[in-house]
Amino acid sequence: MKCLICGGESAGEVCNQCIRLEKIMFQKEWSFKAGLIGKAEDLRVAVSNLRISGRLPMSDNPKALNTRVDNVSHYLLNVKSVDETTYSGKKAIMVTIENPATKFTRYLYLPNLDDMAGLKAAINDAKTKAETLTDRIRQQKGLAPAGGSSAPAASAASAPVTTSAPVSIPTPVEKVEDVSTVALSGMAEDLSEFETKIKKLKVLRDNGILSEEEYIEEKKKLVSIF
Repeated sequence: MKCLICGGESAGEVCNQCIRLEKIMFQKEWSFKAGLIGKAEDLRVAVSNLRISGRLPMSDNPKALNTRVDNVSHYLLNVKSVDETTYSGKKAIMVTIENPATKFTRYLYLPNLDDMAGLKAAINDAKTKAETLTDRIRQQKGLAPAGGSSAPAASAASAPVTTSAPVSIPTPVEKVEDVSTVALSGMAEDLSEFETKIKKLKVLRDNGILSEEEYIEEKKKLVSIF
């Protein structure tokens, strides 16, 4: 798969190199139990300046049929709409994801989220920042002219560079240094925060407050976020 931002090889919609530039703008964790006999699920969502990710109910149809709870990660500019709906009889937010490159549509559900207005506002704000950051990355990769706006994610990611394409304008050194500094600074901050939280989890485990299974589960949550 090609990264929808820089066009490099990627295991998901956004490659690890581009992910290093992201900053979390909205984050929530909560529990939800579907129906009277349903299993309680620990849900989480994070909105950054590049992605919407987390552990959420997802489906391939807008009526929430055959929904499963799974880890999700999608390029933010593929978010087409954020609507209020119901899920298992509860108020919920439905986020519609459309990926023109792979021709699929996914529906993410956030039932019983206690800050629906905050999520909507965060996604709107984050999409503006995602467009700006995507433009900067593509300009540096020679995939977009300087000063241009982001093309649709599919065409930018899937269109091959041909010999007839205009010669890329060399990126000024200042911009390269600027983005590199942002990347390294972001990585350092994330690593420091991650290490601090891991140490706290180990202390809780060593003092018997967390079991080994709870410790492993909490560590997995941290890894998925960072």
